[in-house]
Amino acid sequence: MSAIRVMIVDDHPLARQGLKQILSLDSDITVVGEAQHGDEVIETALLLKPDVILMDINLPGKNGIELTQEVKEKLPDTQILALTVDNDQYHVHKIIKAGALGYILKDINPDTLIEAIKVVARGDAYIQPCLLSRLLLEFRQLMNEERPGTPPEELGLTQRELEIVSYIACGESNKEIAEKLFISEKTVKNHVSNILRKMALVDRTQVAVYAYRKGLITNKKEKDN
Repeated sequence: MSAIRVMIVDDHPLARQGLKQILSLDSDITVVGEAQHGDEVIETALLLKPDVILMDINLPGKNGIELTQEVKEKLPDTQILALTVDNDQYHVHKIIKAGALGYILKDINPDTLIEAIKVVARGDAYIQPCLLSRLLLEFRQLMNEERPGTPPEELGLTQRELEIVSYIACGESNKEIAEKLFISEKTVKNHVSNILRKMALVDRTQVAVYAYRKGLITNKKEKDN
């Protein structure tokens, strides 16, 4: 298995150096590059095509949220792990909505940082536990909102896409869905992209909320049981 290729984005040289030293302790991770801000981040990411970008939020010029959205538009297979001193829930929500798959604070211990990188590299989400309780509260509030939305039959989803929606709603990763459906992980990713486009949604959480509201997971649960 090849090493996870990581790019570090932080405008403080000492912070970048410290992160490189920590990550050098794990043979499964290789730091392939770094950037400080703005266009440099995009240019370096396009050149290196890293597996994971450690993205600081508070950057001069374009912030990490804007850069995350731009990177994900141009490099959808590159995962973003937000690493910041900021535990503001607004920023957590915004950068996840922009496409980040993880969010951790800079006071995290080295072992947990390495674990978080490995988790997002395989396409799974990682949110630092101390941030989860408020995110779950927001999710419950969102679930309780009464918004009709487009009826499922009008979305134009294929049978396979509906099946994948049900797995997303149950928290399955792309890898897990691929294994259960006997298809490649890349095929699952393509289906997820089509699902988001047809549903006019931006992330898997919104897909899960819609699926629960519309009862799209009933058949899957009965079948798996």
